[in-house]
Amino acid sequence: MFDDLPGARSGFATLQGVDVHYVVAGTEEPALLFFHHFYGNVRTWRRLFAELEDDGALIAFDRPGFGGTKRPPRGTWGDRHPYRRATIADMAAELLDELGHEQAVLIGSSAGGTVALETLARHPDRVKGMVLLSPAITGDVGPPPALRPLLRTRPMRAVGRRIVRRVADRGIDETRIGRSWADPSRVTVQDVEAYAGPLTEPDWDIGLWDIMNADVRPDHVPTLRDAEVPILFVAGSHDRVIHPRWSRRAARHSRHGTYLEIEDCGHTPQEECPKALADAIRDFLGQLP
Repeated sequence: MFDDLPGARSGFATLQGVDVHYVVAGTEEPALLFFHHFYGNVRTWRRLFAELEDDGALIAFDRPGFGGTKRPPRGTWGDRHPYRRATIADMAAELLDELGHEQAVLIGSSAGGTVALETLARHPDRVKGMVLLSPAITGDVGPPPALRPLLRTRPMRAVGRRIVRRVADRGIDETRIGRSWADPSRVTVQDVEAYAGPLTEPDWDIGLWDIMNADVRPDHVPTLRDAEVPILFVAGSHDRVIHPRWSRRAARHSRHGTYLEIEDCGHTPQEECPKALADAIRDFLGQLP
């Protein structure tokens, strides 16, 4: 899983009734809890983990619908929809309990930043600080809100499964991943494997469809305004997915927010510019009370 980080270990924890796959590296405080971007997974943090392995207890988990986390059948959900942000936020708090941490610095990338903010809103006492990488504050993946109830119906789920598979059949390669990078030539075979591997998991397609249609669009501007913890907003100067101006604007909503732009970097600095991002995170950790 993390071949370049021998000290990392992976496992499963039953959180909110779902077998959630996670990876842990390091043992010292502070705990850093990572929320990957849409279509990402724990492996897409591997380069940043290698840079930060001496800086804390590093914890990453695959959100339901991604990576190695199990996709529970719809009939087993009960009253807890496993793909909704609120449920995943509660999973994050349970994972901290499972691993013996009272608090953590939350690090969220893109749509993962949205879930990190949901965790802050629901469990503010568990959050020591936050690092948000081009976060989706007032938007998220998926279709327009008005269509989502229709797309959750049984017939449309079947259609959705075929749609997701058709998109995946186009293949995941260096070109496709490189669209989010400032310099696509930096993408390696290992980067492709990190995204392609989860497509072999059972029911990956229906899980992906369910997560795209699970929630209404978020609006975490109030969460930012009320936040009492320091927040570092990071954007790549060449982010073509969420333009840096949106991250700058988000930082202005936070009373304790600061903004940093990484030059010559795209939407996922944890993959493309891990050393520069690690330096920024390390400086941020050093300023926490």
